[in-house]
Amino acid sequence: MSQAPPPPPKNDSEQSPHASRVVLFAWVAALIMALAAGGAAIWQVSEKIYTPGHTAQEYWESISRGSGSEALGFFDAEGLDTAGEENVDSVLLDGSPLQASSTAIENPRFGEDPDGGGDAVMQFAVEGENYETRLPMESHESTLAVFKNWELTSGAMSQLQIDVPGAAAGGIAQIDVNGEPVNLVDDAATLRSYVPAVVEIAVDSEWLVGTARYVVVQDAGAQGETQAHQITLDLRASEAAEEVLHEEVEEYLASCADQQVLMPAGCPMGINTPNQVVTESISWQMPEPEELSLGFDEDGWETSETEMEATINFDSRHFHDGESLEESHEVGFDLDVEVGASGEELIVSVTGAEPPEL
Repeated sequence: MSQAPPPPPKNDSEQSPHASRVVLFAWVAALIMALAAGGAAIWQVSEKIYTPGHTAQEYWESISRGSGSEALGFFDAEGLDTAGEENVDSVLLDGSPLQASSTAIENPRFGEDPDGGGDAVMQFAVEGENYETRLPMESHESTLAVFKNWELTSGAMSQLQIDVPGAAAGGIAQIDVNGEPVNLVDDAATLRSYVPAVVEIAVDSEWLVGTARYVVVQDAGAQGETQAHQITLDLRASEAAEEVLHEEVEEYLASCADQQVLMPAGCPMGINTPNQVVTESISWQMPEPEELSLGFDEDGWETSETEMEATINFDSRHFHDGESLEESHEVGFDLDVEVGASGEELIVSVTGAEPPEL
């Protein structure tokens, strides 16, 4: 007995409504998961790459390499208006001086302003001291209409006014800034600097020396404009200059001591006695020239206390009874010392003030 053939399969149009809904839900779920994954990826890229903090880190890496053109590329070009700044030196914006500005900076860390506004914040240390600077930023454009492009504003550029009091009087026409010479105009120099920076300033001439270190940061209160920083480099006499002073004073005092008289000619010290002096016994002991020190300020060279004291010893006979005496007297006097530079030579002039009436 033959069996009946099986019934033909149902076509799609004959499937149950329940099965159709299962397929639809599966497609919707897959689409939602794809959109969620895409949104998460966009969020992660936006949070890790297209942020003020990441931009600040890339900017700092370009500074650490000494690439000024690369660092400048992180700025809003329209915000960097340098018109009227022809006398501002840009030596710190490129090459080895720029790279040197980052050498002393340790443990740099980057984040964003917790108060909002889009600024980046950089924290770091210099010789164990902690610093924080703001890096003002703005976003004018987006990539793929999703990711913000952040650019530094002019507030991340500083201007340094370096004053060197008395430089011209001391024959100093240049200073050294991060290893490069910078000319002085009216005892001062003005420079541009990226933020942050460590600026090493020095004068190391034969007669005058001075050093200063300045850490450039941007304060929270000046977020929109280029900040100006005032730096003063104080000069002091070198060891070589003090040696010249001591040599000249010693030579002058020796010329006074060589005169076996009570009042040496051309010298500020002298004494009178009513007794008869044995001239050959007169001996002057002069003070050590190291008692004088050489200083320098905005008015030029100056010496320390020039009031000194010498000792004179001599034999004499008493005016009335002829008794032999050995006399010793402390004699105070004052020196007039003038110091000046003539080209590469230090000129020291030593004379004596008029001795008091005896």
